[in-house]
Amino acid sequence: MEHDTLAKRLGIILTRLNTGESLTLSVLAREFNVTERTLQRDFNERLAYLPIEREGSTYFLDPTYLGRQGKTDIKPILDMLGLSKIFPSFDALSFSRLNTKNTPPFLFSNIKIEDITSYEEAFKLLTLAIQDNLIVSFSYKGKPYSKVCPYRLVNDRGWWYLAALHNEQLKLFKVAKLSKVARLDKSFVRLKEVDSQITDSSQLSLTDYPTEVVLKIDSAIANHFSDTSILPDQQLLKILDDGTLLVTSSITNPKQIIPILKYWLPDIEILSPMELKQSLLYDLQFSIEQLSQ
Repeated sequence: MEHDTLAKRLGIILTRLNTGESLTLSVLAREFNVTERTLQRDFNERLAYLPIEREGSTYFLDPTYLGRQGKTDIKPILDMLGLSKIFPSFDALSFSRLNTKNTPPFLFSNIKIEDITSYEEAFKLLTLAIQDNLIVSFSYKGKPYSKVCPYRLVNDRGWWYLAALHNEQLKLFKVAKLSKVARLDKSFVRLKEVDSQITDSSQLSLTDYPTEVVLKIDSAIANHFSDTSILPDQQLLKILDDGTLLVTSSITNPKQIIPILKYWLPDIEILSPMELKQSLLYDLQFSIEQLSQ
């Protein structure tokens, strides 16, 4: 009987703490018909694993714990960050059961995110400009861009990009290659259709400023590339002793070259840029997963 009474008392105290209540010893003593000393033991020993804070004889739970950060609080944040699809079983989560004694249900390993230390100030400035709907200007690979409407900072396969409107076209700029970033004292009207295009697109287009791709073409297929220009703006760099070709191609969109690369695999290799190689690998892995299903 005493055990049942204790369990009931602790259960009620936990529930009330979890809803954000501040509990006073004298009031609780009258409610449960126990001494304040017993209640002190409840808080200091039986509930010691919780981050309970105290002001005099009043106890309350750290507001970042349990009920104060339940599903209804966290789900909108995941939606806002575009992370909802990472947690397909979000509705099955019980945040009230997550504590230091339990093993978390999820484990993420080998997450590769670009280090932004070298351009942290520009990243912060762009973040503020996006939040305030302010037009920005910058240089990208040495070319000046003015009157740019920044919409989102997109992390695609670990690399950070700025999705923005420029000359009424949606473009993607690699943040690491931006310089002279400045916020202008002029706002822009955010368009819902542009937000939707950014959110729904599986692969956004790179900026219209050309990107040079360096490729190694095996001797087995070299004659096809030496006889005609199969790649966009194809240029021959060097012919190696074994007949292998080193060529360049200039693109403004990965979709201009990825289908061609897929066709000639495994006799063609991307030497640079690395993000294009990662994009190709991602597409191949996705295709393999689809076929295996």
